[in-house]
Amino acid sequence: MRGLPKFLLPSGVVDLSILELHISQVSSYADEILIGLNPIFYELVVSAKLKLLGARIFPLETKSMTETVLRLVSLSSGTRFTVIMPDTVFEMAESYDFANLKSDLDLSLWRIRSDQFGKLGQVLISSDGRVLDCIDKNPDCEYEFSWGAMTFNRKFLAHLNVDFPHVGYGIVPALKANLSVNGVILPGRYWDCGTPLEYMRYLKTKEV
Repeated sequence: MRGLPKFLLPSGVVDLSILELHISQVSSYADEILIGLNPIFYELVVSAKLKLLGARIFPLETKSMTETVLRLVSLSSGTRFTVIMPDTVFEMAESYDFANLKSDLDLSLWRIRSDQFGKLGQVLISSDGRVLDCIDKNPDCEYEFSWGAMTFNRKFLAHLNVDFPHVGYGIVPALKANLSVNGVILPGRYWDCGTPLEYMRYLKTKEV
């Protein structure tokens, strides 16, 4: 997207940006919402007067998304956290509550579409909801679900490294450490709006 902050793109839901849509999806039950932004984007968000619903934004210079998450967690006294990828949009039931998930690590899963194979983190799940494996962006992977958000406790933090490009790289280490890792399959669809093509595909679903 030529360096533009994708989370400020229109979500297609009333007049909300993608960032505002995410905030609205979790604001009813989240104790706090913390957002870490590149300092350049921080000034842009502040000037845009977005509907932040009490979310706190922090200008952070980090070298990876994982480092940003770890920095934000260090600013909180909370015991459970949910991470939503900033350039994604997803459908979920109104009754779905990330706060009710209780495993060391819970993955919110969507059935992957044919055009998404090799572009997302794909998850193998057992019949009772246990996560068995996760493979990131491999076009040869045939796992039928992808993760789009994760909820975890502080035990999971030990399996994150600031050099990980994103927090999904902590899933396999958590499995190897025998943490409880479960998945919840959500109805609806999931889009990674990090590329123009996927974003345009998403917008077409919002056309009247």
